[in-house]
Amino acid sequence: MTTDFLDTYLPYLLRHADQELSAAFYEALNDHGVQRSEWRVLAVLAGRGSMSMRDLTAIALSPQPTVTHAVSRLEKRGLVQRLQGTEDRRQRFVSVTDTGAALAAELIQEAQQLEAAALDRIKSGDMGELIAELRSLIDKLTNDPIAPPATEKPAEPGKPEEPTHD
Repeated sequence: MTTDFLDTYLPYLLRHADQELSAAFYEALNDHGVQRSEWRVLAVLAGRGSMSMRDLTAIALSPQPTVTHAVSRLEKRGLVQRLQGTEDRRQRFVSVTDTGAALAAELIQEAQQLEAAALDRIKSGDMGELIAELRSLIDKLTNDPIAPPATEKPAEPGKPEEPTHD
C-alpha cells in the first residue's frame, strides 16, 4: 500500500474517523426524524441551557443560516422555543422544551452507547489521553489561529511589477 498525502493529513484523518464513528448514529437520527443540524442544536441546548442564537451558532459549529433553519424546524415540532431578550427585545434566545430535552437525552444515550461500542475495538492507548490532546489542540488553534501562508500576487496585466527592497 502506498502512502499519499491524505494518509497522513490530520484534518482528513479526523474527518474520516468522524464519518466512521458517526455512521450508526446518523442512522439513529434518521429513525427519530432528526437532521444532523437539528441534533447539534438539541445537544448544545440540552447540555448548556438557554442561549442566544449567536452563541448557539458558535457552539454548534454551524453557519448561522443552518442553525436558524434547524431552530425553526425544531420549534415547529415543539422541541425548542424562542424567547425574546428581557434587556434587549431585539435579542432572541433559544431553549429546549421538556419534549426536546427528553428526545435529546435519548439521543445522547444512543450516541454514547454507539461511541463506546466503536471505541471498544481500539486497543491502543487511552481514549482519555486522545480526547485531552484533541481539546488542547482545539484550544490552541482557537486562541492562536494559524495564518494562511503568504502568497505573491501576480502582477496585473499592463502593470509593471513593484520592485522589492531586499
